[in-house]
Amino acid sequence: MKAIDLKAIKIVHILKFFTYMVGFISFLSIAKYVNPLFSLAFLLIFSASLYFEYKNRFYIPRWIVNIFSLFVVGFTLYRIKADEFVAQLVEALLFIFAVKFLEEKKTRDYMQIYTLSLFLLAGLGLMSLDIAFSVYLIITVMILSTSFVILTFYSQDPDMVLNHKIILKILVKSLYIPCAAIPLTAVMFIILPRTQYPIFDFLNRPDKAKTGFTERVRLGAIANIQEDASIIMRVHMDRINDEVLYWRGIVLDYFDGTSWKSSKKQYLIQNKPLIAQGNAVKQVIYLEPYENRYIFALDKPAFITLKGIKCLEDLTYVMPTSIEKRVRYEAVSIISDVFFERDIDKETYLQLPENISEEIKNLTKSLVRGHDTLKNIYAVYNFFNNGSFKYSLKNLPVTKSPIDDFLFKTRYGNCEYFASAFAVMLRLAGIPSRLVGGYRGGYYNDMGKYYLVPQKNAHVWVEAFIENKGWMRFDPTPAYYETFGLGRKKDIMLQIRLIMDTINFYWNVFVINYNLDRQLSIVFAITKNIKRPQLKFNAKILWFIKFAIVFICIVFFAFLTVKKILKTQNREMYLLLQFYKRLSKYGYTKRPSQGLEEFVFSIKDDKIRIKAWEFVRQFEEIYYSDKRLDKLGAKKLKEVLREI
Repeated sequence: MKAIDLKAIKIVHILKFFTYMVGFISFLSIAKYVNPLFSLAFLLIFSASLYFEYKNRFYIPRWIVNIFSLFVVGFTLYRIKADEFVAQLVEALLFIFAVKFLEEKKTRDYMQIYTLSLFLLAGLGLMSLDIAFSVYLIITVMILSTSFVILTFYSQDPDMVLNHKIILKILVKSLYIPCAAIPLTAVMFIILPRTQYPIFDFLNRPDKAKTGFTERVRLGAIANIQEDASIIMRVHMDRINDEVLYWRGIVLDYFDGTSWKSSKKQYLIQNKPLIAQGNAVKQVIYLEPYENRYIFALDKPAFITLKGIKCLEDLTYVMPTSIEKRVRYEAVSIISDVFFERDIDKETYLQLPENISEEIKNLTKSLVRGHDTLKNIYAVYNFFNNGSFKYSLKNLPVTKSPIDDFLFKTRYGNCEYFASAFAVMLRLAGIPSRLVGGYRGGYYNDMGKYYLVPQKNAHVWVEAFIENKGWMRFDPTPAYYETFGLGRKKDIMLQIRLIMDTINFYWNVFVINYNLDRQLSIVFAITKNIKRPQLKFNAKILWFIKFAIVFICIVFFAFLTVKKILKTQNREMYLLLQFYKRLSKYGYTKRPSQGLEEFVFSIKDDKIRIKAWEFVRQFEEIYYSDKRLDKLGAKKLKEVLREI
């Protein structure tokens, strides 16, 4: 006969371990979205509750905890704001969640903790649906599944003691349910119909907008954007030459001496034909929210497909309002430095502030010779690239006359200073010019086949108008490629970041952006490949049908297996609990440190001990031989129980 494992653990200790694990994981999932003060409060209360558990003494009465929780709810309702409704509600839930750990816990309290953890997970889903949410969802569901099973045993007998083998068996079998449910959930996600008007969409917190280009740019302002490493957009496309990676956004044409702004322009009823020579490049762009309404695409965009978008006469595209949520759109651009335009408003593009200094005028005159427009442009362009000017983001000349200070004093600055000085000097030479704001370069993710464009790649360049040629792009900023995130393939941290971003990118593409249109396209693709009356399938559709049938069979078989195992497991534990309960009526209660056989031998009444030993013998014979307790075996054990 096999001996009972005396290294046993109380069921209550196992339950507390999983409960505190649920608490900590729930906190981690929403920590980045709540006020740091609430995070600190949770950690302090959570640590105090762990100390109370260690001392096995709870110093705070339940009624004080309940009153304090009501106060937190009232305070939350008082400070709540419409635009931060979900975040503030989650903060209140987090605090109540922490307070629940301070109480001496009964079965009801454990249930409340598990329920609150699900509410926190739901709040996370309203604030963010990135891949981290799915990870926390899977982990939480698995731990909660085990916790509920353990709580069931605890509710039957709080003093129950289990050996390691039984604990391991419970843990493994409790995971069968979520392991079977997760694949089934994935199938339901694919086939359940979507709506374009989600009922609870009003609860979703708007994505935090990033600082970006505005319609008025003060010299030195872009430096703040260029120090921001967050991502502004991801562009799914084939890799192209890094030197042509200019992402066009806004055109600035009015200069007052210290800042540029975009003058009012006409909307085009339809996109005017883009006359340019170059390769057409298709892009699928995922633009993050930012504080403006301009849409970016490779220079020169021929057209952009997005609901509500309008094209301006200067080849820029705008939305009716600021970009408050991540948007997906498609664009086609002609890769060219020049696009033809016959008639322009020269007065607009030759405008100059009244306080242009004589030094700038004299400098321009010394560089410009004759009437050859292109030659004069390159004369000014070469002046900025002769090595005497340097690129810098530090100590920029933000004064009343920044162009003069840049040209004659500091001789360093960022792209705004180079482009502004270049455009002003071209206008002094009688050459129409304007600034174009957008982004330069980006990291190409070979794994995901898309460009990753960070905010720090914000850039401005110049377009000059040449008769019979049109607008031609010139970039006077002598910046190295590293300035715009190029040429860093060997950076290990960058490669790790790209791998993580690839996972998030495809999560957004295939999960977050999975909508009614995607469902309909899948249905149409399937029906298109079904030809009647032969009902022929191509290889991909046939493979999909076979996979679906096999998958459904596996899920169904797993469901039946889990159901049978749980039924058998519950039968064993039920009989064991009934055994303890019947003996307790005679005054014999099993101590936590006792094994099953040791407990039986401690019974003083000979008749009861003999019958109890008969039950234990039959139970162990089944349990330790890894046999399943069938109906016949259960019937025999019940007969022995009735005789005790």
